[in-house]
Amino acid sequence: MKYSRFEILTLVVGACAVAGSIFATVSSTNRVADIVGLCMIVVVLFGGLHYGRKGAAVSFLVATGFYAIFAFGFSNSIGSGTASELFVLHIVVFAVVAVVAGELNVRLKYLFIKLEHHDYVDDITNLYNAKYLSKLIEKYISEFDRYGSKFSLTSFTVDDGVITPLKKKARIKCIKDVGNRVRGNIRGADEAARLDGATFAVLFPNTNFDGATCASIRVKGKIVGCLERYGVDGEEDDNSIKTEIIEYPRDKDTIELMAVNLADSRSKERPV
Repeated sequence: MKYSRFEILTLVVGACAVAGSIFATVSSTNRVADIVGLCMIVVVLFGGLHYGRKGAAVSFLVATGFYAIFAFGFSNSIGSGTASELFVLHIVVFAVVAVVAGELNVRLKYLFIKLEHHDYVDDITNLYNAKYLSKLIEKYISEFDRYGSKFSLTSFTVDDGVITPLKKKARIKCIKDVGNRVRGNIRGADEAARLDGATFAVLFPNTNFDGATCASIRVKGKIVGCLERYGVDGEEDDNSIKTEIIEYPRDKDTIELMAVNLADSRSKERPV
């Protein structure tokens, strides 16, 4: 099953559950607010499943504001105290749904690819591998040809001097932790991959060089924080993480060559 199908299935189940709950609120004294509150759960669920953590946060704020209008706008029929209690309860529900949906997007998108196409996912980090990144690059090049949508690529390479001194188990854990930091600090629409050793790449759709630079600075900061747990002072030694940012079509030749080289890569992963 593809993640998109899982997303649709989850939304259908959630919508059915909400629809059933709506029928259960027909005798409520604040029916409109209750129905709106239930509908907002679907909004938050969709935001998290489709757009990841940031989408979950935005949809949570939208749902909270929208529900507040109806909750307090019709509070005369139930009293302001009760309305406040119900508002707090709904906020808690929205928050829980947002967190769960956002995490499902972050964790399961790569898992579904792994289940469907095992050769496209890195075994250590569960991110995409070089082979699949090549396919993604070709996909976004085709989209540029049709719609003119720019995209950018950033690579993050942790210096071998940081990884090599660690014992094998610690090296694997370090690479996995870095992968989690990369995956957890990009948008739901962005694509993360582990290319080889301790080199990671992020593809930013519909993003120019400046936008990718801002996002990459944030991701690099998270990687630095991760490496500090392994005794690396990334703030003092900026060479511990090498970053390269390229944009299509500005760096057209470089990116097209990169896609070819990634597609020709025969090994799934280099020993760590």
